[in-house]
Amino acid sequence: MAAPFLIRAVTELLADVPSQGKTLLDVSCKDGELLHALHPRGFLLRGTNFELPPVTSRTSQLDGIPIDAGIDLLKPLPYADASFDVVLLVEVIEHLENHRIALSELARILKPGGILILTTPNIMRLSSRFHFFLCGYHKTKRRFIPFDTPLEQAHRFHAYPIDLPILYYLCKQNGLELERIGSSKVKPFSRLLFAVFAVPVWLYTWYTLLLREKSPTQRRENKRLSKWLLHPRTLMEDNLVLRFRKHAGTGAREETPLWR
Repeated sequence: MAAPFLIRAVTELLADVPSQGKTLLDVSCKDGELLHALHPRGFLLRGTNFELPPVTSRTSQLDGIPIDAGIDLLKPLPYADASFDVVLLVEVIEHLENHRIALSELARILKPGGILILTTPNIMRLSSRFHFFLCGYHKTKRRFIPFDTPLEQAHRFHAYPIDLPILYYLCKQNGLELERIGSSKVKPFSRLLFAVFAVPVWLYTWYTLLLREKSPTQRRENKRLSKWLLHPRTLMEDNLVLRFRKHAGTGAREETPLWR
């Protein structure tokens, strides 16, 4: 079930996006809480889930919204290039062992100029960094994966968290530009760490990404990245809530979606 604060964060990031007649896909939508929240906006909604239903049909209806079952993000998605105006990936990527394949497929089915909204536990926040410093693994809001977990069930845990620079790189390579960061929730301890460590983090990040970088091209890109790395929400909030936009003219040709 999607947390209410994440539903609110996603809907806020979509508040300025035209919705009438626009297609929206919620990937791994679970029980469809986000789809229900967005239904009044007028999007043409669709969802997916990884688990197969007990019935034979791979497409069911959730209050009139089609939900495609058995959709594996580590395989080619059953949708044509440039099928959707908006794609949502909410608290999913940390369950995937291959981020590159998943993001490539999501970018492929997104129309040029379209929006990808992605949320994930924020391992860049200062409390997670402090947790890593003390125990050697990031704080991803769930217990560490039990070592007797079969590989085919590893996706049930937050076994594959992704840090922001790698996510930024993979999205950029797929024509997706980070344009906004949404609001999550902040714990008091995170505010305390921010008050104590924000300035040293800002200074060291500036030194590492800008002062030490010799390539002018990479320094310009590092400057854009550092804006997001040093954002107070990145340093404090429990979840990253990110809005990417696919470059106009990026990707494959317009086609009729396979699911119509």
